[in-house]
Amino acid sequence: MLLNLSVMNFIIFEKIFIDFTEGFNVFTGETGAGKSMIIDSLNLLLGGKSNKNFVRKGSSKAVVQGSFFVEENSPLVSLLSDNNIDVEDNTIIITREVHGNGRSTARINDIMINISYLKRISKHLLDIHGQYEQQSILNRDEHIVILDKMCGEEMSSVLREYSEKFSIYKNLKSELKTLEESSSDKYAKIDYLKYQIGEIEDASLKVGEDADLLEELSVLSNINDIKVGLNNSLNIISGEGDSVIENLSRSIGFLRKVSRFDPKIGEFDETLGIIMDNCQELSYDIISYLEEKDVDQERISYLTERLDLLNSLKRKYNMETDEILAFKEKAEGELLELLDLENAIAKKKADLDIIVAEMESLSDTMKAARNRKAASIEKLVENQLHSLNMKDARFKVEVDDTENFNSYGKNNVVFLISTNLGMELMELEKILSGGEVSRIMLAIKSIINEIDDIPTMIFDEIDSGISGRTAHLVGNKISKLSKTHQIICVTHSPQISSAADTHFRIEKKSDNDKTWSSVEKLNREERINEVARLLSGLDITENSVRNAEELIKTIK
Repeated sequence: MLLNLSVMNFIIFEKIFIDFTEGFNVFTGETGAGKSMIIDSLNLLLGGKSNKNFVRKGSSKAVVQGSFFVEENSPLVSLLSDNNIDVEDNTIIITREVHGNGRSTARINDIMINISYLKRISKHLLDIHGQYEQQSILNRDEHIVILDKMCGEEMSSVLREYSEKFSIYKNLKSELKTLEESSSDKYAKIDYLKYQIGEIEDASLKVGEDADLLEELSVLSNINDIKVGLNNSLNIISGEGDSVIENLSRSIGFLRKVSRFDPKIGEFDETLGIIMDNCQELSYDIISYLEEKDVDQERISYLTERLDLLNSLKRKYNMETDEILAFKEKAEGELLELLDLENAIAKKKADLDIIVAEMESLSDTMKAARNRKAASIEKLVENQLHSLNMKDARFKVEVDDTENFNSYGKNNVVFLISTNLGMELMELEKILSGGEVSRIMLAIKSIINEIDDIPTMIFDEIDSGISGRTAHLVGNKISKLSKTHQIICVTHSPQISSAADTHFRIEKKSDNDKTWSSVEKLNREERINEVARLLSGLDITENSVRNAEELIKTIK
């Protein structure tokens, strides 16, 4: 139940605070006063789209906040708990802020939440019935949704199971189609994959091989220059004459002559000996390298051809060596699948047959439930319509079979109606006026809400297209609904507003600088005057006041 609503800097509202009551709450006011903006603010509060135009001119942000009473056994409690939101004293506070750039934030009990989560929980708080819902009754695609909702939890559980199967069914169909499309040209694909795999296998690729080949080719291609450099270096290190080793040997001799005078000089002698040994070993290594390396044109040709092959493959596949090897593994897997494609198709068809059989069974269960409910609600809806001054109305629910599965099994549902004696049953959209649409939606809502656990219902302009006695009957119908649900209604109708338990008036006010709307809860006298205004227009007369008093007494 909605306990209260606070709205700040929202379109025409500067600051309003509304305490709602149980039962039937009604809003009235002149055209343009801001009645529809109450509904807009509630839509926003429960996850509707934000809009920068919601922010009142001159303000940085708009804020809408609502307090809701939550029953202890409500499924909402566990849904909130899953998001670490506690319900204290059976109350939650939802806050939605819209900033000047149109961005918005949402919180529950000061815990930030995303809008998709807010939409999920809103389904357990409010049911807003506006012009869109009235038009949806004319859309035959919505009829099966409405009927299933009337079928209650039995249908919901079966439909959930069916929806899971239907999702698997669609995936299997898609996978089977892909396999069958592959089968249509599988031999060409097999040949192409075999060619690619063979080409890569013949190349005997190794990761990092191209870098090794380039290094070796660089050495062999420049071996003459390398030998000249190494020979020159060898001559300096160990050649005849004034070589490094000869000079080191002389230096060691000088040190040894004087080392007896200072032990420290012996360390110098030892260090130079190590250096000379290293130089001698280095010279042996250079000689060994020179003896091993020689110009090898055959090896150079092999390296060049091998690198050309590797580069050609890398260009062809637009991949590096390691990626080509990974591609080969993938191609081998695809080849195995293609070679076993007939078995794969057969298995997929078998899986599809199993899921189809399960869906057929669930569809039969849903069809039986729909037919049972259709037979019972036809009379219920007719009785409701008769009580709403459509005394000759006949209502029919047709449950037809479909050839293919859809989101709801293998059924289509169409609502048919005859509003006058002698008229054939026809689809709703072909015969209903605006007032008739409002009443049939109210009739269906009355039935649905006997099984619905949503505590609060909101009706926006339910009086569209009706007046007089019909409006009186609609007011009585909503009043009966308010015995089990909190009702919030925006209306122009004196008959409907007279049925309310709590009456709010919305007024537009202005001074030299600004315009704003206010919301006021009416006492008995103010309420009589407001109903009198609705009856007679702006000029309230003694007769209209007496009529208003009588209307309130009669409808209550």
